[in-house]
Amino acid sequence: MQNQKEKQFEAFDSFEQFFDQAEERSDYWAERAKLEFTREVLSKMEQAGVSKSELASRLGVQPGMVTRLLSGKNNFELLTMVRLALALKCRYRSHLHPLEVSTMWIDVLSEEPKRENVIRWNPMDFKTVESSGAVCDELNYVPIAINSR
Repeated sequence: MQNQKEKQFEAFDSFEQFFDQAEERSDYWAERAKLEFTREVLSKMEQAGVSKSELASRLGVQPGMVTRLLSGKNNFELLTMVRLALALKCRYRSHLHPLEVSTMWIDVLSEEPKRENVIRWNPMDFKTVESSGAVCDELNYVPIAINSR
């Protein structure tokens, strides 16, 4: 029996058909997870103003190692992912969800920010998401306001 990597793609007439076939392979999802993690690390670095050299210093490695880690071609070990997160003053989290649902992560402050760190926002930039109360109550959801830009 051929494993998923050796299995040939069937003929396809569109990119949609190609991606439908790709999504049936575990290696597709592994590559996607690596790229998503890499993108999130880069985003956290940008938000915190952390350069690759600064991250290398925090990790106690050479800058070239950080470049390799963030190349998108790395096969991350869990310990490496945790160390990267901690170096960016974050926690690494993982989550399994059923195939038929989408997941949205919401970070909640554990304490009130200091007044000088508060970012002012205009409520008119957001819209209220309406819900049918009963469904939200059963699933323990909280209606949120989202940026409409």
